[in-house]
Amino acid sequence: MIRLFIKNIKKDPFTLLFTKELYSLKYLKKNDKIIIAVSGGLDSIALLFLLHHLNRYKLIVAHIDHSIREDSVKDRIFVEGICAELNIQFFSKKLEINSRPKIQSIEEWARQQRYEYFKNLCHETKSRWVMTGHHCNDHTETILMNLSRKTGVIGLAGIPKKNGKIIRPLLSFTKKEVCDFVTRVGLPFIEDSTNFDISIPRNFIRRKVVKPWELKVPHLIKAIYKSSQYFEEWKLSLDQLLRNFIINHLKISDKKIEIPLSLISSLPNLGKSRLFQLLFEKDKTLWSKHDLEMLEHFINKGSTGKTFNLINSWLLLYNRGKIIAFRNRSINLKRRVSIEPNKSIYFNNSEYKIITNKIFHNNTCSKNEELVDWSKLKNKKLKIRIWDSGDIFQPLGMKNKKKISDFLVNEKINIVAKKSQSVLTVDGEVAWVCGLRISEWVKITENTKEKALLKYNPL
Repeated sequence: MIRLFIKNIKKDPFTLLFTKELYSLKYLKKNDKIIIAVSGGLDSIALLFLLHHLNRYKLIVAHIDHSIREDSVKDRIFVEGICAELNIQFFSKKLEINSRPKIQSIEEWARQQRYEYFKNLCHETKSRWVMTGHHCNDHTETILMNLSRKTGVIGLAGIPKKNGKIIRPLLSFTKKEVCDFVTRVGLPFIEDSTNFDISIPRNFIRRKVVKPWELKVPHLIKAIYKSSQYFEEWKLSLDQLLRNFIINHLKISDKKIEIPLSLISSLPNLGKSRLFQLLFEKDKTLWSKHDLEMLEHFINKGSTGKTFNLINSWLLLYNRGKIIAFRNRSINLKRRVSIEPNKSIYFNNSEYKIITNKIFHNNTCSKNEELVDWSKLKNKKLKIRIWDSGDIFQPLGMKNKKKISDFLVNEKINIVAKKSQSVLTVDGEVAWVCGLRISEWVKITENTKEKALLKYNPL
Protein backbone atom coordinates (compact mmCIF):
# COMPACT_ATOMS: atom_id res chain seq x y z
CA MET A 1 0.00 0.00 0.00
CA ILE A 2 2.82 2.42 0.90
CA ARG A 3 4.43 1.80 -2.51
CA LEU A 4 1.16 2.79 -4.20
CA PHE A 5 1.05 6.04 -2.21
CA ILE A 6 4.61 6.83 -3.21
CA LYS A 7 3.83 6.16 -6.87
CA ASN A 8 0.77 8.43 -6.74
CA ILE A 9 2.73 11.19 -4.95
CA LYS A 10 5.39 11.20 -7.66
CA LYS A 11 2.92 12.03 -10.45
CA ASP A 12 0.63 14.38 -8.49
CA PRO A 13 0.83 18.07 -9.58
CA PHE A 14 0.88 19.27 -5.95
CA THR A 15 4.19 17.47 -5.42
CA LEU A 16 5.87 19.72 -7.97
CA LEU A 17 4.41 22.84 -6.35
CA PHE A 18 5.62 21.70 -2.92
CA THR A 19 9.09 20.86 -4.27
CA LYS A 20 9.45 24.32 -5.80
CA GLU A 21 8.36 25.90 -2.51
CA LEU A 22 10.87 23.84 -0.55
CA TYR A 23 13.74 24.59 -2.93
CA SER A 24 12.98 28.30 -2.64
CA LEU A 25 13.94 28.10 1.06
CA LYS A 26 17.65 28.77 0.55
CA TYR A 27 18.54 28.05 4.17
CA LEU A 28 17.54 24.39 3.68
CA LYS A 29 20.51 22.26 2.59
CA LYS A 30 20.69 18.74 1.24
CA ASN A 31 21.02 16.10 3.98
CA ASP A 32 19.87 18.50 6.71
CA LYS A 33 18.43 16.54 9.62
CA ILE A 34 14.77 17.52 10.04
CA ILE A 35 12.26 16.66 12.76
CA ILE A 36 8.72 16.44 11.34
CA ALA A 37 5.93 17.10 13.82
CA VAL A 38 3.31 14.47 12.96
CA SER A 39 0.02 14.24 14.83
CA GLY A 40 -1.50 11.72 12.44
CA GLY A 41 -3.86 14.33 11.00
CA LEU A 42 -4.24 15.13 7.33
CA ASP A 43 -1.81 18.08 7.19
CA SER A 44 1.13 16.49 9.00
CA ILE A 45 0.70 13.18 7.15
CA ALA A 46 0.80 15.05 3.83
CA LEU A 47 4.00 16.82 4.91
CA LEU A 48 5.59 13.54 6.04
CA PHE A 49 4.95 11.72 2.75
CA LEU A 50 6.01 14.70 0.61
CA LEU A 51 9.33 15.03 2.45
CA HIS A 52 9.90 11.27 2.32
CA HIS A 53 9.25 11.27 -1.42
CA LEU A 54 11.91 13.94 -2.03
CA ASN A 55 14.58 11.72 -0.43
CA ARG A 56 16.71 14.82 0.14
CA TYR A 57 16.85 15.18 3.93
CA LYS A 58 17.50 13.03 6.98
CA LEU A 59 14.08 12.69 8.59
CA ILE A 60 12.91 12.12 12.15
CA VAL A 61 9.28 12.06 13.28
CA ALA A 62 8.10 13.50 16.59
CA HIS A 63 4.59 12.80 17.91
CA ILE A 64 2.90 14.47 20.89
CA ASP A 65 0.10 12.76 22.81
CA HIS A 66 -1.76 15.67 24.44
CA SER A 67 -3.77 13.30 26.67
CA ILE A 68 -6.94 15.30 25.90
CA ARG A 69 -8.82 12.37 24.30
CA GLU A 70 -9.17 8.96 25.93
CA ASP A 71 -8.31 7.22 22.64
CA SER A 72 -5.31 9.44 21.80
CA VAL A 73 -2.96 6.44 22.11
CA LYS A 74 -4.38 5.25 18.77
CA ASP A 75 -2.84 8.29 17.09
CA ARG A 76 0.62 7.38 18.37
CA ILE A 77 0.26 3.76 17.26
CA PHE A 78 -0.89 4.91 13.81
CA VAL A 79 2.00 7.35 13.31
CA GLU A 80 4.57 4.91 14.70
CA GLY A 81 3.31 2.24 12.26
CA ILE A 82 3.71 4.52 9.26
CA CYS A 83 7.23 5.49 10.39
CA ALA A 84 8.14 1.79 10.64
CA GLU A 85 6.97 1.22 7.05
CA LEU A 86 8.86 4.29 5.81
CA ASN A 87 11.93 3.35 7.89
CA ILE A 88 11.93 6.73 9.68
CA GLN A 89 13.09 7.13 13.31
CA PHE A 90 10.14 7.81 15.61
CA PHE A 91 9.98 9.74 18.90
CA SER A 92 6.95 10.49 21.05
CA LYS A 93 6.00 12.26 24.27
CA LYS A 94 2.86 11.99 26.38
CA LEU A 95 1.81 15.23 28.07
CA GLU A 96 0.35 15.31 31.58
CA ILE A 97 -2.74 17.48 31.21
CA ASN A 98 -3.18 17.67 34.99
CA SER A 99 0.04 19.70 35.14
CA ARG A 100 -1.56 22.55 33.17
CA PRO A 101 -1.91 25.80 35.16
CA LYS A 102 -5.59 26.64 35.58
CA ILE A 103 -5.12 30.16 34.26
CA GLN A 104 -3.69 28.83 30.97
CA SER A 105 -5.90 27.67 28.10
CA ILE A 106 -5.47 24.09 26.89
CA GLU A 107 -4.41 25.32 23.45
CA GLU A 108 -1.76 27.69 24.82
CA TRP A 109 -0.46 25.09 27.29
CA ALA A 110 -0.28 22.37 24.63
CA ARG A 111 1.52 24.68 22.22
CA GLN A 112 4.17 25.60 24.79
CA GLN A 113 4.68 21.94 25.71
CA ARG A 114 5.00 20.94 22.05
CA TYR A 115 7.63 23.48 21.15
CA GLU A 116 9.60 22.87 24.32
CA TYR A 117 9.71 19.17 23.43
CA PHE A 118 10.78 19.94 19.85
CA LYS A 119 13.54 22.21 21.14
CA ASN A 120 14.88 19.52 23.46
CA LEU A 121 14.61 16.82 20.79
CA CYS A 122 16.50 19.03 18.35
CA HIS A 123 19.35 19.21 20.83
CA GLU A 124 19.19 15.49 21.64
CA THR A 125 19.20 14.33 18.00
CA LYS A 126 21.41 17.15 16.68
CA SER A 127 18.67 18.07 14.20
CA ARG A 128 18.88 21.34 12.31
CA TRP A 129 15.18 22.02 11.73
CA VAL A 130 11.66 21.23 12.91
CA MET A 131 8.89 21.22 10.30
CA THR A 132 5.18 21.51 11.05
CA GLY A 133 2.15 21.06 8.81
CA HIS A 134 0.62 24.53 9.27
CA HIS A 135 -1.08 25.77 6.11
CA CYS A 136 -2.67 28.99 4.87
CA ASN A 137 -5.98 28.42 6.68
CA ASP A 138 -4.13 28.03 10.00
CA HIS A 139 -2.47 31.33 9.20
CA THR A 140 -5.85 33.05 8.66
CA GLU A 141 -7.27 31.58 11.88
CA THR A 142 -4.25 32.81 13.82
CA ILE A 143 -4.67 36.36 12.51
CA LEU A 144 -8.33 36.35 13.58
CA MET A 145 -7.37 34.89 16.97
CA ASN A 146 -4.77 37.64 17.37
CA LEU A 147 -7.38 40.28 16.56
CA SER A 148 -9.68 38.84 19.22
CA ARG A 149 -6.80 38.96 21.74
CA LYS A 150 -6.12 42.61 20.83
CA THR A 151 -2.48 41.88 20.02
CA GLY A 152 -2.23 45.01 17.85
CA VAL A 153 -0.78 45.51 14.39
CA ILE A 154 2.04 43.01 14.98
CA GLY A 155 -0.50 40.19 15.29
CA LEU A 156 -1.70 40.84 11.74
CA ALA A 157 1.49 39.26 10.42
CA GLY A 158 0.10 35.86 11.47
CA ILE A 159 2.27 32.72 11.56
CA PRO A 160 5.84 33.15 10.29
CA LYS A 161 7.06 30.67 7.69
CA LYS A 162 10.34 30.44 9.58
CA ASN A 163 10.84 31.14 13.27
CA GLY A 164 14.24 30.08 14.55
CA LYS A 165 14.51 26.35 13.85
CA ILE A 166 10.79 26.02 13.08
CA ILE A 167 9.84 25.88 9.38
CA ARG A 168 6.31 25.69 7.97
CA PRO A 169 6.68 24.72 4.27
CA LEU A 170 2.91 24.29 3.66
CA LEU A 171 2.06 27.81 4.86
CA SER A 172 1.45 29.26 1.39
CA PHE A 173 -0.99 26.45 0.47
CA THR A 174 -4.66 26.39 1.44
CA LYS A 175 -6.34 23.62 3.40
CA LYS A 176 -8.28 22.72 0.23
CA GLU A 177 -5.08 22.28 -1.79
CA VAL A 178 -3.63 19.96 0.85
CA CYS A 179 -6.93 18.03 1.23
CA ASP A 180 -7.28 17.56 -2.53
CA PHE A 181 -3.71 16.22 -2.70
CA VAL A 182 -4.32 13.72 0.12
CA THR A 183 -7.58 12.58 -1.50
CA ARG A 184 -6.01 12.07 -4.95
CA VAL A 185 -3.06 10.15 -3.53
CA GLY A 186 -5.19 8.21 -1.04
CA LEU A 187 -3.06 8.87 2.03
CA PRO A 188 -4.39 7.50 5.35
CA PHE A 189 -4.85 9.91 8.24
CA ILE A 190 -6.70 10.27 11.54
CA GLU A 191 -9.45 12.80 12.15
CA ASP A 192 -9.14 14.31 15.64
CA SER A 193 -12.66 14.41 17.13
CA THR A 194 -11.78 17.53 19.17
CA ASN A 195 -11.55 19.45 15.88
CA PHE A 196 -15.37 19.51 15.87
CA ASP A 197 -15.64 21.03 19.34
CA ILE A 198 -16.56 24.67 18.71
CA SER A 199 -16.18 25.53 22.38
CA ILE A 200 -12.47 25.65 21.50
CA PRO A 201 -11.90 29.22 20.17
CA ARG A 202 -9.83 28.18 17.15
CA ASN A 203 -12.41 25.59 16.09
CA PHE A 204 -15.18 28.20 16.41
CA ILE A 205 -13.29 30.61 14.17
CA ARG A 206 -12.54 27.82 11.69
CA ARG A 207 -16.08 26.47 11.42
CA LYS A 208 -18.32 29.42 12.21
CA VAL A 209 -16.32 32.34 10.80
CA VAL A 210 -13.78 31.30 8.17
CA LYS A 211 -15.73 28.47 6.52
CA PRO A 212 -18.95 30.44 5.76
CA TRP A 213 -16.88 33.51 4.83
CA GLU A 214 -14.85 31.43 2.38
CA LEU A 215 -18.05 30.20 0.73
CA LYS A 216 -18.91 33.84 -0.01
CA VAL A 217 -15.35 34.83 -0.98
CA PRO A 218 -13.58 31.84 -2.60
CA HIS A 219 -10.15 33.51 -2.65
CA LEU A 220 -10.41 34.72 0.95
CA ILE A 221 -7.57 32.62 2.41
CA LYS A 222 -5.03 33.59 -0.24
CA ALA A 223 -6.10 37.24 -0.04
CA ILE A 224 -5.55 37.35 3.73
CA TYR A 225 -2.23 35.58 3.33
CA LYS A 226 -1.08 38.15 0.76
CA SER A 227 -2.17 41.03 2.98
CA SER A 228 -0.36 39.53 5.95
CA GLN A 229 2.85 39.45 3.93
CA TYR A 230 2.66 43.25 3.66
CA PHE A 231 2.33 43.47 7.44
CA GLU A 232 5.23 41.06 7.83
CA GLU A 233 7.41 43.19 5.54
CA TRP A 234 6.45 46.30 7.53
CA LYS A 235 7.27 44.49 10.77
CA LEU A 236 10.65 43.29 9.49
CA SER A 237 11.54 46.82 8.39
CA LEU A 238 10.67 48.25 11.81
CA ASP A 239 12.56 45.44 13.54
CA GLN A 240 15.69 46.07 11.50
CA LEU A 241 15.65 49.78 12.32
CA LEU A 242 15.19 49.06 16.04
CA ARG A 243 18.00 46.51 16.05
CA ASN A 244 20.45 48.67 14.10
CA PHE A 245 19.84 52.01 15.78
CA ILE A 246 18.82 51.06 19.32
CA ILE A 247 19.38 47.44 20.36
CA ASN A 248 22.96 47.38 19.05
CA HIS A 249 23.74 50.32 21.36
CA LEU A 250 22.34 48.80 24.56
CA LYS A 251 24.26 47.10 27.36
CA ILE A 252 22.90 43.56 27.20
CA SER A 253 23.85 40.47 29.22
CA ASP A 254 22.06 37.27 30.19
CA LYS A 255 20.93 38.81 33.48
CA LYS A 256 20.59 42.52 32.77
CA ILE A 257 19.63 44.97 30.03
CA GLU A 258 20.06 48.75 30.36
CA ILE A 259 17.85 51.00 28.20
CA PRO A 260 18.62 54.75 28.40
CA LEU A 261 15.40 56.75 28.23
CA SER A 262 17.15 59.33 26.05
CA LEU A 263 17.50 56.65 23.38
CA ILE A 264 13.80 55.78 23.21
CA SER A 265 11.94 58.91 24.39
CA SER A 266 11.30 60.17 20.83
CA LEU A 267 9.91 56.84 19.62
CA PRO A 268 6.15 56.51 19.17
CA ASN A 269 4.44 54.06 21.55
CA LEU A 270 4.34 51.37 18.86
CA GLY A 271 8.12 51.60 18.42
CA LYS A 272 8.73 51.43 22.19
CA SER A 273 6.47 48.40 22.58
CA ARG A 274 8.06 46.62 19.64
CA LEU A 275 11.53 47.28 21.07
CA PHE A 276 10.64 45.41 24.26
CA GLN A 277 9.02 42.60 22.26
CA LEU A 278 12.28 42.12 20.37
CA LEU A 279 14.43 42.28 23.50
CA PHE A 280 12.41 39.54 25.18
CA GLU A 281 11.23 37.50 22.19
CA LYS A 282 12.91 34.34 23.51
CA ASP A 283 10.87 34.50 26.73
CA LYS A 284 7.53 35.79 25.44
CA THR A 285 6.11 35.35 21.95
CA LEU A 286 2.47 36.41 22.31
CA TRP A 287 1.54 39.84 23.69
CA SER A 288 -2.07 40.81 24.36
CA LYS A 289 -3.37 44.35 24.07
CA HIS A 290 -3.47 44.50 27.87
CA ASP A 291 0.21 43.50 28.05
CA LEU A 292 1.16 46.28 25.66
CA GLU A 293 -0.99 48.92 27.39
CA MET A 294 0.54 48.10 30.79
CA LEU A 295 4.05 48.24 29.29
CA GLU A 296 3.40 51.57 27.56
CA HIS A 297 2.04 53.06 30.80
CA PHE A 298 5.17 51.98 32.69
CA ILE A 299 7.52 53.38 30.02
CA ASN A 300 5.73 56.72 29.71
CA LYS A 301 4.51 57.30 33.27
CA GLY A 302 7.15 55.55 35.38
CA SER A 303 9.41 57.24 37.93
CA THR A 304 12.64 56.28 39.70
CA GLY A 305 12.18 53.20 41.87
CA LYS A 306 9.05 51.94 40.12
CA THR A 307 9.11 48.30 38.97
CA PHE A 308 7.09 46.28 36.49
CA ASN A 309 6.93 42.49 36.13
CA LEU A 310 7.23 42.19 32.38
CA ILE A 311 7.10 38.39 32.36
CA ASN A 312 7.85 35.70 34.93
CA SER A 313 11.55 35.75 34.19
CA TRP A 314 12.17 39.52 33.83
CA LEU A 315 11.58 42.58 36.02
CA LEU A 316 11.78 46.16 34.75
CA LEU A 317 13.08 48.96 36.97
CA TYR A 318 12.85 52.72 36.37
CA ASN A 319 16.17 54.03 37.65
CA ARG A 320 17.67 57.51 37.12
CA GLY A 321 17.24 58.04 33.40
CA LYS A 322 17.21 54.36 32.52
CA ILE A 323 14.91 51.39 32.38
CA ILE A 324 16.86 48.39 33.63
CA ALA A 325 15.66 44.86 33.00
CA PHE A 326 16.75 42.24 35.51
CA ARG A 327 16.33 38.52 35.07
CA ASN A 328 14.26 37.40 38.05
CA ARG A 329 15.96 35.06 40.45
CA SER A 330 14.76 33.53 43.67
CA ILE A 331 16.46 34.87 46.81
CA ASN A 332 16.31 32.99 50.09
CA LEU A 333 16.29 35.75 52.69
CA LYS A 334 16.65 33.32 55.62
CA ARG A 335 19.52 31.28 54.23
CA ARG A 336 22.99 31.70 55.73
CA VAL A 337 26.10 30.00 54.38
CA SER A 338 29.28 29.37 56.34
CA ILE A 339 32.53 30.26 54.62
CA GLU A 340 36.00 28.89 55.35
CA PRO A 341 39.35 30.33 54.28
CA ASN A 342 40.69 29.36 50.83
CA LYS A 343 37.46 27.62 49.77
CA SER A 344 34.93 29.04 47.34
CA ILE A 345 31.26 29.01 48.27
CA TYR A 346 28.24 29.85 46.08
CA PHE A 347 25.32 31.86 47.38
CA ASN A 348 22.48 33.53 45.42
CA ASN A 349 24.23 33.27 42.05
CA SER A 350 27.57 34.63 43.28
CA GLU A 351 30.93 33.17 44.29
CA TYR A 352 32.64 34.14 47.56
CA LYS A 353 36.15 33.35 48.76
CA ILE A 354 38.49 34.38 51.61
CA ILE A 355 42.14 33.96 50.60
CA THR A 356 44.75 33.77 53.36
CA ASN A 357 47.54 31.67 51.85
CA LYS A 358 49.12 34.36 49.67
CA ILE A 359 51.23 37.49 50.06
CA PHE A 360 49.18 40.63 49.39
CA HIS A 361 49.91 44.24 48.57
CA ASN A 362 48.10 46.96 50.51
CA ASN A 363 45.65 47.90 47.77
CA THR A 364 43.18 46.21 45.46
CA CYS A 365 41.86 47.35 42.12
CA SER A 366 38.25 46.24 42.46
CA LYS A 367 35.31 46.85 44.78
CA ASN A 368 34.73 43.12 44.59
CA GLU A 369 38.06 42.51 46.34
CA GLU A 370 38.97 43.85 49.78
CA LEU A 371 42.07 43.37 51.94
CA VAL A 372 41.31 42.96 55.65
CA ASP A 373 43.07 42.20 58.90
CA TRP A 374 42.81 38.41 59.14
CA SER A 375 43.32 38.39 62.92
CA LYS A 376 39.88 40.02 63.28
CA LEU A 377 38.22 37.12 61.42
CA LYS A 378 40.44 34.18 62.27
CA ASN A 379 38.88 31.31 64.29
CA LYS A 380 35.46 32.97 64.27
CA LYS A 381 32.12 32.05 62.73
CA LEU A 382 32.12 33.51 59.19
CA LYS A 383 28.83 33.58 57.30
CA ILE A 384 27.42 35.03 54.08
CA ARG A 385 23.77 36.10 54.08
CA ILE A 386 21.35 38.70 52.67
CA TRP A 387 21.35 41.94 54.66
CA ASP A 388 18.53 42.53 57.12
CA SER A 389 16.60 45.75 57.78
CA GLY A 390 18.07 45.92 61.30
CA ASP A 391 21.72 45.57 60.21
CA ILE A 392 24.19 48.32 61.08
CA PHE A 393 27.92 48.70 60.45
CA GLN A 394 30.68 51.31 60.52
CA PRO A 395 31.68 51.91 56.88
CA LEU A 396 35.41 52.20 56.24
CA GLY A 397 36.55 55.79 56.74
CA MET A 398 33.54 56.84 58.85
CA LYS A 399 33.51 57.58 62.58
CA ASN A 400 29.97 56.44 63.32
CA LYS A 401 27.90 53.38 62.61
CA LYS A 402 25.21 53.48 59.98
CA LYS A 403 22.13 51.48 59.05
CA ILE A 404 22.88 49.37 55.98
CA SER A 405 19.55 50.48 54.53
CA ASP A 406 20.73 54.13 54.66
CA PHE A 407 24.15 53.18 53.32
CA LEU A 408 22.59 51.50 50.27
CA VAL A 409 20.47 54.58 49.59
CA ASN A 410 23.55 56.82 49.76
CA GLU A 411 25.38 54.47 47.41
CA LYS A 412 22.43 54.79 44.99
CA ILE A 413 21.85 51.04 44.89
CA ASN A 414 18.66 50.36 42.97
CA ILE A 415 15.70 48.59 44.52
CA VAL A 416 16.32 45.31 42.68
CA ALA A 417 20.00 45.11 43.63
CA LYS A 418 19.09 45.92 47.25
CA LYS A 419 17.00 42.78 47.52
CA SER A 420 19.99 40.57 46.72
CA GLN A 421 22.69 42.55 48.57
CA SER A 422 24.82 40.18 50.65
CA VAL A 423 26.99 40.76 53.72
CA LEU A 424 29.83 38.90 55.43
CA THR A 425 29.36 38.55 59.18
CA VAL A 426 31.97 37.65 61.81
CA ASP A 427 30.37 36.15 64.91
CA GLY A 428 27.17 37.91 63.81
CA GLU A 429 28.72 41.37 63.24
CA VAL A 430 28.80 42.82 59.71
CA ALA A 431 32.36 42.97 58.40
CA TRP A 432 31.68 43.56 54.70
CA VAL A 433 28.80 44.79 52.59
CA CYS A 434 29.91 42.60 49.71
CA GLY A 435 31.11 44.46 46.67
CA LEU A 436 30.64 47.88 48.32
CA ARG A 437 32.49 48.57 51.60
CA ILE A 438 34.25 46.80 54.47
CA SER A 439 33.71 47.77 58.08
CA GLU A 440 36.18 50.11 59.78
CA TRP A 441 37.11 47.51 62.40
CA VAL A 442 38.53 44.96 59.89
CA LYS A 443 40.73 47.38 57.93
CA ILE A 444 44.48 46.95 57.48
CA THR A 445 46.54 48.98 59.99
CA GLU A 446 50.25 49.37 60.75
CA ASN A 447 49.79 46.70 63.44
CA THR A 448 48.33 44.15 61.02
CA LYS A 449 50.39 40.99 60.86
CA GLU A 450 48.08 38.69 58.90
CA LYS A 451 46.07 39.70 55.86
CA ALA A 452 43.18 38.14 54.01
CA LEU A 453 41.65 38.95 50.63
CA LEU A 454 37.84 38.94 50.45
CA LYS A 455 36.59 38.12 46.94
CA TYR A 456 33.08 38.47 45.55
CA ASN A 457 32.22 37.38 42.00
CA PRO A 458 28.65 37.76 40.66
CA LEU A 459 28.01 34.88 38.26
